[in-house]
This record gives sequence, structure tokens and C-alpha cells, in this order.
Amino acid sequence: MDTKISTTVQRAIKILNYLRDTSGPRGIKEISESLNLSPPVTHRLLTTLKMDGLVIQDLTSKKYSLGTVFIDYANKLICDIPIIIDSQLIKLRDATQETVGFYMLSGLTRVCVIEHESQQEISRKTKIGNRIPLHLGASGRVILAFLDKDLQEKVLSLLPDDEQKLLIQKLEVISETKYSINEEELTKNVAALAAPVFGGKGKIIGAISISGPFFRWNKKAMERHIPLLLETTEAISKSLY
Repeated sequence: MDTKISTTVQRAIKILNYLRDTSGPRGIKEISESLNLSPPVTHRLLTTLKMDGLVIQDLTSKKYSLGTVFIDYANKLICDIPIIIDSQLIKLRDATQETVGFYMLSGLTRVCVIEHESQQEISRKTKIGNRIPLHLGASGRVILAFLDKDLQEKVLSLLPDDEQKLLIQKLEVISETKYSINEEELTKNVAALAAPVFGGKGKIIGAISISGPFFRWNKKAMERHIPLLLETTEAISKSLY
């Protein structure tokens, strides 16, 4: 088996990752110095990436940003991931008898992209496409707890100081336990248990939530299902690496 790798492709990927992880457009000099690449090599790679729409260049500043083609990639990901993990979500719904939802990170919010409603007469239902800020609810907190520090700090900076301190304490606990519980926080008489889902290189991409009416789905009931939820999210994360 040929184990040789393409250094050109590696360098191109490094540039794309750099543009993803930094704020605002970047010039050739900044990129080349940050990645320890020569300016000619950096320019050649950016020119090639630009031809395929992977980067765009501002006509005035001549600086580069990720191309709009990644919006198409993101939409494709949002469409495909639910199909890949659907059977596992259904198993989780059947085992807990409560509504199971999958939320994906979208900017500084989480969006519900799939939901399997409980088959019990009284159940919890969330609208597909519903967007909720990351600092609210169990699913939002587990995503926020494992988010890149700069984005995490951006979310926290929007909150009052006392709310920031309380949330930071909760995030520290989530970082250790890998789950979060919410009892009547967003909606009266509704509770939820959530755990994070990771993608390539261990980056957080979303969360799985199990939610139901508080009289039936409370902390005591949730605790019995924590091992199953963590087992499910771990299996899904491994399938997406």
C-alpha cells in the first residue's frame, strides 16, 4: 500500500484551516508567515484555490477569505449527517421513550436538524429548523463547553457578568461529565438531557438531546439513561471522524 502523501495538498489544507480559524480576511504575507510557507508558494496555492471557489479575494485589499463554496459543503453536511445517524437516534428514542433531537452548530446558535418524537400520548416536540442561542438549554451548553475558545468567549461576552460566571461554572462541569441537564429552563414543564457530538479532528459539530415532559422526564429519570446517551454520542462521533 502506497503511504505517500501530497505535500501540496497538505499545504492547501493548512491554508484553508488557517482561514477558517482566524477572524477576517488575510493577506499573503500573514498567511505565509503564520504557516511557515514561502510567499510564492502561498500565492500559487491561493490562486489555485481561488480558481475552484475555495477562497475568495477582496478586490481592494487583495486579502483572502474562505470561498462561498463552503456554504454548499455545509448544506450537504446538514443533509447527509442526519441520514448517517438516523437509525441510532431512533434506537435512542425507543429506549428512552422520549423525543430525541439532533442539533448542529450554526454560527453562534444551534439549529434542530432532525427530530424523532416520542410515541407516548404526552410528548415534547421541537420544530425542525428552530434556532436557539448557545448559552441556553442543555444542547447549547454541551456545544458551548467544547467550542473553540475564541468563539466560546464571544458567546460569553454577550452576557451580563453574573450570568457569565454562572455559565462558566456549568461549562467546566460539562467538560468533565460530557453531558448537561436542563429542567424547565427554556420551557415550563419540559426537561432535557444532552451530550456532544464531535466530527473531524475532534471538533464539536452538534449535540443529541433527549427531551420530555418534566413530570416524567426529570433528573432522576434522566440519570438512568446517561450511560446510553454517552455510548450513542461516542459511537456517532467515531463514525464522523
